[in-house]
Amino acid sequence: MDRAGVGEMAEALATPRMDQEFGTVLDHATGAVLNAQTFEAPYPLILFRDFFPAEFYQRLLDRFPANDRFVQLNGEGTRRQYNLYDERVEPGSEEGRTAWSIVRRVLSSPEIALALRSKLDAGFRIRAKGSREGWPIPMFPRPVLYADLDGYAIKPHPDTRRKVLTMQIYLPADDTQRDLGTTIYKISPMGVFAWKSYGLTKDKTLPFLPNTGYAFVVIHPAYSLLKSSWHGREAISVPVEKPRLSILNTYYREPEKADA
Repeated sequence: MDRAGVGEMAEALATPRMDQEFGTVLDHATGAVLNAQTFEAPYPLILFRDFFPAEFYQRLLDRFPANDRFVQLNGEGTRRQYNLYDERVEPGSEEGRTAWSIVRRVLSSPEIALALRSKLDAGFRIRAKGSREGWPIPMFPRPVLYADLDGYAIKPHPDTRRKVLTMQIYLPADDTQRDLGTTIYKISPMGVFAWKSYGLTKDKTLPFLPNTGYAFVVIHPAYSLLKSSWHGREAISVPVEKPRLSILNTYYREPEKADA
């Protein structure tokens, strides 16, 4: 048998194993969402743990895309991204390609979308009432890997109305970065006394712990002033060799436009 034939046979044998692992990871991740802790204030929010199976999570950290696979995102040079939703990008190794392909398929699956709709039904109803987008509100996933470097920060914001749901999965190797999580804000009379606070005060900061994450429906102030999905992150301090790693799986109102 020639080399091409050997390669085709190896691919054929690998596909069932990959599909089986995809099913295992999908079931685990869906369960994590359905069993997530739910908060109703200051706006509907879920906090989930053990999103990926433990062994698979470690494989992701061991097969993280190479630095040169990321692109610079902001002018300050503090955030880099790797577009998981783009099947054309390569992480730099065959093992990494297999693992991150499973992540892309899981996060783009209807099962995860349905689980999020179920757990965040209250948020969808608040948004639908204010936006009049119809029911169910359409949403299209776009998962992206982020590496946040020293000095990264993002001021409090509710997210653009083009986004329907925001989901972030934290990817640290240990619990030493627990203070680097996203901060949730609430509208408060006390906020008027703070300069440039938008009338907001901190409600809670979600711990940046391994294999955990959160999700919420994007509720713009135009849809509900008191239940707006304000969140942000003060400037982080991290060594260059240990950036803040996460997956942001954002669901948009419109699908990604294909390249011309």
